[in-house]
Amino acid sequence: GVVRGGIQAGAWLAEASWFRGREPDENRVDLDLGALDSAATRLSWARGTWSAQISAAFLNEPETVTPYDEKKLTASVGYTTGDEERGIAWLAAFGQKREIHGNREAYMFEATYRLSASNSIYTRLESTAKDILDVGFHPRGTFHRHRQSQVGALTLGYVRDLLRSRAGSVGAGADVTGYS
Repeated sequence: GVVRGGIQAGAWLAEASWFRGREPDENRVDLDLGALDSAATRLSWARGTWSAQISAAFLNEPETVTPYDEKKLTASVGYTTGDEERGIAWLAAFGQKREIHGNREAYMFEATYRLSASNSIYTRLESTAKDILDVGFHPRGTFHRHRQSQVGALTLGYVRDLLRSRAGSVGAGADVTGYS
């Protein structure tokens, strides 16, 4: 379940929600009901070609195998300009997960440049800290800092629209991704 509300004033939007923060069980055909025990807020702004947002969430024991609370923070800024023929759009984003085993941060930048009505190039650069070496069950009272592994990727691509309509477009293209 979730209860959500928001207030908008001009270019500003403030939102809050109260929800059940636990992951679902393995039975994927039922509804996992329970107490609303987690909360999130977001403040966003959009004017013309620019948009930005910041958000925070508190999750009550979201993972079954790690029975600890966590906090999540995000922030992003974006820019979009142009029309069907030419334009550019980009987004820079940051996220942080705070939990008992340490904080992990992620960064992302992506952009698309429409060269013409049918041709676009795009890129995505991302870096995130993962705790892939220390996952597993942690009983209550067991604590140790998780080792972090920094994972990064850079993608460059091109797409050519083959069919375009008001409902969307279909294109063909290719991209290359390098990882670190």
